[in-house]
Amino acid sequence: MSPTLPLQSPEGTRPYQPIEHYALIGNCHGAALVARDGAIDWCCLERFDAPPVFSRLLDRRRGGFFELRPEEDFEVSRSYLPQTNILETTFATASGMARLIDLMLPPPPEGPPGPELVRILSGVSGRLRFRLRFRPLPGFATAFPPLRVERHLAAAEGCPSLLSDEPLSLEEGCATARFTLSGGAHAAFRLFRAGAATEEDREDVYDRLERARQGWVSWSGIRSYDGPLQDDLVRSALVLKALTYEPSGALVAAPTTSLPEEIGGIRNWDYRFCWLRDSCLAFYALKKFGHVRESERFFDFVRHLSLRDDGGLRPLYAIDGRGEGLEERGIAHFEGWCGSAPVREGNGAADQHQADVYGQLLDLVHLRHRLGGEIDGEARAQIARMADYVTKVWREPDNGLWEPRLPPTRYLHAVLMNWVALDRAIHLLGEREEWRAARDAIVAEVNGPGVHPHGGYLTQSFGSDAVDASVLLAPMLGFPVDEAVFNRTVDEIIRQLGHGALVYRYKTEDGLPGHEGTFLLCAFWLVDALAWLGREEEARQRFDALRALANDVGLFPEEIAEDGTFLGNFPQAFSHLGFLHSAMVLDLLRHGGREAVRGTYADRTLRETPSRRVVRLR
Repeated sequence: MSPTLPLQSPEGTRPYQPIEHYALIGNCHGAALVARDGAIDWCCLERFDAPPVFSRLLDRRRGGFFELRPEEDFEVSRSYLPQTNILETTFATASGMARLIDLMLPPPPEGPPGPELVRILSGVSGRLRFRLRFRPLPGFATAFPPLRVERHLAAAEGCPSLLSDEPLSLEEGCATARFTLSGGAHAAFRLFRAGAATEEDREDVYDRLERARQGWVSWSGIRSYDGPLQDDLVRSALVLKALTYEPSGALVAAPTTSLPEEIGGIRNWDYRFCWLRDSCLAFYALKKFGHVRESERFFDFVRHLSLRDDGGLRPLYAIDGRGEGLEERGIAHFEGWCGSAPVREGNGAADQHQADVYGQLLDLVHLRHRLGGEIDGEARAQIARMADYVTKVWREPDNGLWEPRLPPTRYLHAVLMNWVALDRAIHLLGEREEWRAARDAIVAEVNGPGVHPHGGYLTQSFGSDAVDASVLLAPMLGFPVDEAVFNRTVDEIIRQLGHGALVYRYKTEDGLPGHEGTFLLCAFWLVDALAWLGREEEARQRFDALRALANDVGLFPEEIAEDGTFLGNFPQAFSHLGFLHSAMVLDLLRHGGREAVRGTYADRTLRETPSRRVVRLR
């Protein structure tokens, strides 16, 4: 149980909740964040990148919300129903105990629209007095629309409708219900798309709940891993599944926008888009964990993009595949979480040149091929176009995977991924002189000018003294890096960028004021690097420390401050894929030693252990 939670702050306005107090619910179309106190403070109902209907996460006075909580002080505990994305919150007061189930349901493929978000409250013991407050806001509107309340139904222009088992009234602009729940009693609350609900739409939500539960459990049971971390890894896989947009197969980096990398700072970005890099890495992990359907759908999504864009790829796209119309704009009247402004819609990185994306994509194609996937003539032509492009541009600067707001630079990570693109193209299509020559030249350049002349470690960019956590990937990509150089690189990254088990991405100038927190994915990359070097005890200690940083329902943020505060958009696909991958790397190390960790992502995926079997495409 948590410490007792009061109803509101002394000045009458509910304070911002810590990011770690939130849990995710979703339906592979949209997503919502539910706070420990039972309030839904963020929700994009119809799709991840839709205008939010609840946005108090980003402005405690102007944002929409959906509260459901006891009217007296309470303690709370919560968990997901096993192997699902259905949240159960237990409230305990001096008067009794009740449980709240929160879930999102997928829109029906045909027929009348059903509820897309359902809250089911059940009395466990005693008698608890509850209060419901419902106040939606269409997008980031400057004012709340007037609510219409008719007995059990509340609706507003451009907002979802609430159908409540308890009678509603209008109080201070909110649809409000106050009711007593006794042990054994139930009350359900259903959220429909705008204009889709009537008072007659009270279908059996308990049946819908059970069907949803069975669907999640069935998906979770597909896994190929049965080991000591099974529950934790299933949770991370469920997060990645929940962040996958079912209609297209695209995966969003996170379901939120503008949660800050520094409290009160301006490093606040919209992550409700599909970064090809993030998605490739996520689907490596899911494929290794046994979930191939999602990887195949994402492969089709990217293949369509590549055909449409004649082989050229942007770093990120909208979840429906759009590459245009993603420009950043500020929401000036929203103050941001804990005063962290600006709040943003859109992401300017869509127009950047990030050279690593070709290597990420061809590495995924290589993995798919090694697992039995076919490569038809059209795919072969696409692979060749990408390899030809990389051959021409690998010496050119780019914007880098961290997207600094600086002029392009020759980052080592980009060059490493250019090597991956050429290496995988050669493995897939056979050797071509120009590809082989460029691949060999990259090896010579990384292992020559890419190594610090005095420190003997891999640098962030050519000619730099600084390190960057992204070079930790070098041996995991199968790149022929000198082991002594890499050992020094790891030690230098720990020295310059480490804080306990946590790791910063970099500490160089990035064109933005302020600072950021440590980056969780980089900390997991360090675990993998230590495993590759055979520094097993150090790798396991770091992994265990990182695992302990998840919140009470097993979710990771993008970043963590040195004092343990969660930062950045939440939950973050990058962090969960890093956790999945590091766990399976350590599983390989435990059962097969250092040799089992060597090679490419495809090599490691094809190695079985007593805990994990390989799931092939055919």
